[in-house]
Amino acid sequence: MRWHLGGSVDNSGKVRVPAIPDGEPVLSARSLMASGPEGTVFGPVDLDLYPGELCIVTGDEGSGKSAFLLTLSGRFRGATGDLTICGIDALARPYEAIQNTAVARLGNYVLPEDRLTVTESISERAYLDGISLAEAERRAAQMEEILGFRIERGAEIEQLDPVTRIVGATALVALRPARVIVVDDVDAAVPHADQVAMYQYLIKLAQFNGAAIVCTAINGDTVPKGVLRVRLASRRRSYVHAYTDHEPAEMTVVDTDPVISADPLLDTDTGTVIVTRTGEN
Repeated sequence: MRWHLGGSVDNSGKVRVPAIPDGEPVLSARSLMASGPEGTVFGPVDLDLYPGELCIVTGDEGSGKSAFLLTLSGRFRGATGDLTICGIDALARPYEAIQNTAVARLGNYVLPEDRLTVTESISERAYLDGISLAEAERRAAQMEEILGFRIERGAEIEQLDPVTRIVGATALVALRPARVIVVDDVDAAVPHADQVAMYQYLIKLAQFNGAAIVCTAINGDTVPKGVLRVRLASRRRSYVHAYTDHEPAEMTVVDTDPVISADPLLDTDTGTVIVTRTGEN
């Protein structure tokens, strides 16, 4: 599945994106939430994202992380509250809003094709987003310079290391500048020791493009200081089952050390949305 980013393209194939006034957020949400037949999917959330900012979203399984990402990119119907992207009411005018957003990865549905080379992926992205190949190559080279490394053009996507795959997927959708870029399961395949570097690269991409990059993550203990974090409320349901034990079972009590979380805020079950920055209480 591919989503067209949109935006305006001049005759040279270069992209023009709306300017954001100094000090103004690129995305603003108030009481943003979504509901389904079984109740609340996520929210309510109040959030402001600024150009060059990285935001990490965590939460229990079923807390609505993927739906939240789609909503922030203007691609989830049924959300309520207020959501403004680049000054556009994204809930009332979603097709205008998505011209300024991009989805780099969403589960197994949206992601670069494994068997394509980096060169082929850049060409495909340029074609899908309606920009010239020369412009796409120019922006790819600029991003590589900012990141400090070059991705081998002849390598297939599946041959890249986990960090390069995530950073590369984000860079591909940024070939056509977007003000909001979303990335699902950013740390799912990345070794714990490499996650700090991955986040630093994503921050560089956000600052280069003047975009807000929003990622869902499994863990939060490697998020760099100062990064905005959103902990979605738990939607776990309790189920009660009848249990009959006809024969007494042997029980052994073993003393174990308590599990101490590296990041209690991100790991503790919560019934409310928490928005904070790494390093804050």
